[in-house]
Amino acid sequence: MFRILTLLALLASFASVAENEPVEIQITPLSDGAALNQAGRQRMLSERMVKAYIQINSEIDSIKAEKQLVHAQQLFAAQLRNLKHYAPTQLIRDNLSTVEVRWGKLQSALAAPLQADTIELIAIGEELVAACHQVVLDIEQYANTDSAVLVNVSGRQRMLSQRMAKYYFAHASGQRQQKVIDGFYRALGEFEQGLNTLLIAPQNSDEIHYALSGVEAQLKFSKAGFDRIKSGQYATHVISRTTESMLKRMNEITGMYERLHDSGELNSSFMLDASRQMIAAL
Repeated sequence: MFRILTLLALLASFASVAENEPVEIQITPLSDGAALNQAGRQRMLSERMVKAYIQINSEIDSIKAEKQLVHAQQLFAAQLRNLKHYAPTQLIRDNLSTVEVRWGKLQSALAAPLQADTIELIAIGEELVAACHQVVLDIEQYANTDSAVLVNVSGRQRMLSQRMAKYYFAHASGQRQQKVIDGFYRALGEFEQGLNTLLIAPQNSDEIHYALSGVEAQLKFSKAGFDRIKSGQYATHVISRTTESMLKRMNEITGMYERLHDSGELNSSFMLDASRQMIAAL
């Protein structure tokens, strides 16, 4: 049963739910690295809101999902204000306006009194992801440092953790369309590719390498549950917990790359054409 009354109450109160989101936001001037991180996080939040809505409707860890949805909306709005204040070029300002329009469309779908169509909601959410991704690419181009790719690739992993969970929960809720299963496995494959790219980066500190190894172990553990999707044997609560853990770990790692980027300790030797192609499109 869809918990519409509880959800509307939470949306009205904007309760503090920091424990369900690994990041806190402060309205402060942004460095290029911090702007890249926050713009990248907007991609994740776009997927997270849709994922949480599907969870609520399917009663998959729905109490936590309600809190995640509210906090994701708060954080997205706060970061959008930050990025608009930061925007150093007309191109970035224009593309942030596109984000704002698509954000409004998703908000309307999430707040509608009737349950949104899952496939349509996924499409609306991914339009917002694409708009947010373009802003990331714009900021990366403006920063004009090849090292920004590490912040981008790492930040994109956060989005992919939520995209995997979104498609998994959609399939478990009865959305058995081929596009759903294809979307799930594409996100899983891209997450693996991104992780492998980061693991071989020569700029990794011992701390970053250790953290990435933890994500690698988490992914190996999760794949056993992921593979059961084909047979209709779902481990929704396990996948909910493991994708949250992957999100939290990747968020911490992205912060590490951001600090290295802003300190100038990352050099350009890592940048490969394949890495550029991977982050150029979703």
